[in-house]
Formats: sequence, structure tokens, C-alpha cells
Amino acid sequence: MVKIAVLSDVHGNATALAAVLTDAKANQVDDYWTVGDITVRGPESERCMDLLDAVHPSAYVLGNHEDNYRKVLAANPDTFTKPKQIMSTILTDFDRRQLSPKHFDQLLHLPMTVTKQVGSLTVRLQHVLTDYASGHALAPIAEQANFDQAAVGDPDIVIYAHTHQPVMRYSTRGQLILNAGTVGLPTAINPKLRQPRASYLILTIDETGVQNIDYRSVDFDWHRAIVIAEEAHLPYFDFYAKTLQTNAYQYATKAVASYNDQHDMAQLARQILNSNNH
Repeated sequence: MVKIAVLSDVHGNATALAAVLTDAKANQVDDYWTVGDITVRGPESERCMDLLDAVHPSAYVLGNHEDNYRKVLAANPDTFTKPKQIMSTILTDFDRRQLSPKHFDQLLHLPMTVTKQVGSLTVRLQHVLTDYASGHALAPIAEQANFDQAAVGDPDIVIYAHTHQPVMRYSTRGQLILNAGTVGLPTAINPKLRQPRASYLILTIDETGVQNIDYRSVDFDWHRAIVIAEEAHLPYFDFYAKTLQTNAYQYATKAVASYNDQHDMAQLARQILNSNNH
């Protein structure tokens, strides 16, 4: 029997990640898999990587925010000007200044998918689809065809991330599709379901197959996480703090665009991109 902690969407929140890893250790987890977005938006991407190094995950896959690192490094200052692109540029620069060269390079070169063989089961990890790490294709109530597309090929189990919502679905061929939720940025659409807790899951597989799927919800000191972000002068701090305070998504494009205009973030992003090109 093997017990695997599935971690996704940490978003630089080392306070939440530390709480999750403590819970996983108490549950005698054997292995750790990460499913993208370890970094960006929170203040402690380097500490997150250090915490993961200490437990030696056997799988890492690319999230859309790690993919944004690549896009920012290759960006043209004249065309990379949409509101979320401006934010990505500034948050990537923040992370790059704190991440060790080793960790930054590791995050730049994560694979889109990882396939694990556990006993008789083939398990594939991907942030969204096998060839695309972003978008809303696998929202919890998305069409069945989208989940069939996510399960293309012959995996018995597909594990994805990105939605920040715990999900259990099946493909039309009966493949199990799981989402562990978010470690670092807890959000929910329904106000009655919003909780300031870190989500992950423990997948237990034995010789008979899947023995248990344990969706975990772990308390963490979100007040402290906000203080850490403020002390670190985290860009877009207000968005991060309000997300942790309300457990509602705050990064809507219109809100980001308004913030960018008010604080001249486009000029800062241009300066960063020009610096990257020299």
C-alpha cells in the first residue's frame, strides 16, 4: 500500500504549505506529487520550494503561473501589455528576485505532464489539459466532453489542478479524474462553502487498486500569511490579502486593469521587460 499527498496551487503561500505538510506527515504519507502553480501571487515562493525539497516529491508538473515565467522572459514590451500580462511580469520579477537560480531554473523546465505507475494503475498528472496549462476547460461543472479530452489516452486516473476546487469526475470511459483543490489560495463560488483552509488530497493505492481518496482541509494561520506578504512588499498585495480574508477570487481582469491604471503598473512592467532584454 502507498499513500500519496497530492498538492496543487500553493501560490507562494508557505504558511499554508507548511500546515499541509505537517498534516501529511501525521497521516504517514509515503510520497508527494505536485500539480502546478507552486509559486506566484503569494510572498514566499522560495520557502515553498525549500519545504518541498525537504519531502522530495517524485512528481512536478507545469502550472500556468510557472508557464508565465517562460512567457515573461520571452515577452516583447510593446505587445505584452494586457492587464494580466502586466501583473504576470511584475509578479514574475518579484519571484525571480527571491528564488534561488536552481529553483527558478527548475520551475522554468517543468513538464506539462507526468505519468506514474502505481501497482496496476496508470496515473497522469497535468495542470489542466495535456497540452495546455491554463483556461477554464475543466471547471467543476464543465461539459463532459472536456473531461473526456482531459483523459485522452489510456490513464486509469487523471489528476489535474487550476480550479482551486476539489473535484471528482469520471470520463465516459470510466477513468477517474481528481482535483485536490488549492493549498495556498482557498476560494469558493458559493459564499456558504468558503473556508480559510488549505486543501489537498491523500490518494491511497494498494494491490487491489484505489483503496481511499481522502480530501483534506487543513487550518493555517492566514492572518500571519497576510502579514508576511505585507512585510515582503508583495506586488498586488491587496488582491492576495482580500482573497485570504474572504476566500473569494479577487483577480478578475477588470479589477487588475483598474489597479494597473491607478498605480502605473504598465510602466513598471515595461521597465522589467526592457531589463530582461538586456
